[in-house]
Amino acid sequence: MSLIDEHKQFKVLGVCGGIGAGKSSACKLLVSEFNCLAHIDADTVAHSVYTPGSQAIKDIVSEFGPKVLQPDSDEIDRKKLGSIVFADRAEMAKLENIVWPHVKTKLRDRIDDVRVEWNQNSHSDTVPIVVLEAAILLDAGWDDILDGIWVVTTPKSTALDRLMTTRGLSQEEAEKRITAQDSRRGIATLDEEVKTGVVTRVIENKGTLDDLKALLGSALKDPKSW
Repeated sequence: MSLIDEHKQFKVLGVCGGIGAGKSSACKLLVSEFNCLAHIDADTVAHSVYTPGSQAIKDIVSEFGPKVLQPDSDEIDRKKLGSIVFADRAEMAKLENIVWPHVKTKLRDRIDDVRVEWNQNSHSDTVPIVVLEAAILLDAGWDDILDGIWVVTTPKSTALDRLMTTRGLSQEEAEKRITAQDSRRGIATLDEEVKTGVVTRVIENKGTLDDLKALLGSALKDPKSW
């Protein structure tokens, strides 16, 4: 039976995991190799909520004051805002509580657009699965818009090698970025999230791209992945 026959209902798959785990590669393979409908990158969507004049900008200025705006502009000064939120976890939480709901709204809209396109092309040869990539999807509370959540994992040594090789980071920089995510849901709490059924599949990405492709293919065919 083909994947199209197995997946006849429209679904949204959330993919998360730590930096260097390979979640972006997994998402791209799901579309390019398994013909899933679309890959939505939450980071790209998040950038769009900072559009000048948007409600998100107004909410940020209301919380942090006009000092976070660029001079004579309604654009956010990312350096100024960053100096505030990266220095204090409580301030970062305030920003996340403002931005994440706006991002969720945009994600819903984008998913709905893909759903409409799919309904209009009912004879499409694509697998009706939208792949949503978001490192923070569990922390942000976006699991209620998903039909399944897969976490991509990899050994720390592999993640370090990937970050140093593909992003040109020093070992110290790479370790800092990995450590910064240690408290995220789906990383620190992965075993518990699997036990409770929040995470529906763990993809252990510690080999080649072909190995990853094989793992994804098995996951797609397994009803327990949802």
